[in-house]
Amino acid sequence: MIKKILSLCLVLAMAFGVTACGESKQTSNGNSSTTTQKTRKFTEAKGMIKYLTIDGKKIPFPETVGEYVSYLEKVGDKIELGNTGKTVDEADKLNAGGVSSMVAFLKVYLDDGNWQWFGVRYENDTKNSLPVSDCKVTQITLDYDTINEEENHHSIDSITFVDRNNNEILMDGKYTSTNLMKQIGGPEQNTDGHWYYSDDQGYKYELVTENKKGILTRVVITYPTKQK
Repeated sequence: MIKKILSLCLVLAMAFGVTACGESKQTSNGNSSTTTQKTRKFTEAKGMIKYLTIDGKKIPFPETVGEYVSYLEKVGDKIELGNTGKTVDEADKLNAGGVSSMVAFLKVYLDDGNWQWFGVRYENDTKNSLPVSDCKVTQITLDYDTINEEENHHSIDSITFVDRNNNEILMDGKYTSTNLMKQIGGPEQNTDGHWYYSDDQGYKYELVTENKKGILTRVVITYPTKQK
């Protein structure tokens, strides 16, 4: 009888251990941070840009904020929603039909003690309040802007976008508008170094180059608008 009880306890302990491993992540400072794990099978977008990579890790266009956080956890130790000091899971729910602030972002803490700014807009298109992690992403913004005095806009120099022809658009402080012209052609509109493109999938792109050397400093990808 005692052996059966001990065996049952061992099975329960193992089951709990497996569950816990799927829900938490150990950070470099020894703290455990719970994050919504909602990744899906890697899927390339069918538009002008197929996906991006950071530190060589492939990242598809995220569908939800929670999914985006899960991808960015491969890059940073801890991720917070803007300047709230809270993780995405700890953030207040978004009201039905609500949208994020225009300046919403994810704060990704890196191993070297710095953090990187990742702009993100999202919406709750349901009729009920929704956790931020479940809200749908509508736009992502990535920076490598060494002109900006704030280091959190150029802490990562390994962001790369892969276009539909498998060309790489680099955010490394060296890639320029000349490279853009050769790889994807001229923009539909160019306003003071802001190059605007769109594709047949409904995505819109804003690629920002600084005026003096034409270095690529920002990429904004706006998702297709769904017909209501």
